[in-house]
Amino acid sequence: MRNYFFSFLLISCNVLAVDPFFGEQLQIKNEQNTVEVLPEIAKNSENLTACKTSEHKNSLNLSTEFEKLTLIGLVKINEKFTALFIDEKEKIFDFKENELIKQQEIEIKNINLKSLTYINWKLTKDCHFPYEITIKP
Repeated sequence: MRNYFFSFLLISCNVLAVDPFFGEQLQIKNEQNTVEVLPEIAKNSENLTACKTSEHKNSLNLSTEFEKLTLIGLVKINEKFTALFIDEKEKIFDFKENELIKQQEIEIKNINLKSLTYINWKLTKDCHFPYEITIKP
């Protein structure tokens, strides 16, 4: 009997240690006083986008919010377009086509000498029809 007890104890401890989903889970009692275990739900889901942006794009880290920047000019150098922005501290930023601003999930889509078009992935509801915004200097 003692051998069965130790072997059962050894097997049950191994099962707990190997469980890849071991962690805290929410427990709720239902009407029959039985406990249901529910997995944790992702927090701050309003900050997540449903669409994945391309990984091959040039990613930038921007210290200020993109909406607070002012477009001051569009430049064409060596057949490549560049958009020039300025912030309230008079710091100048330059963006090129197909660049991605990580924190705000904004992708610069198209730049020409008359306008700049970008995609705001946070406001996009359907990935096949991204939320595009066009601004002019």
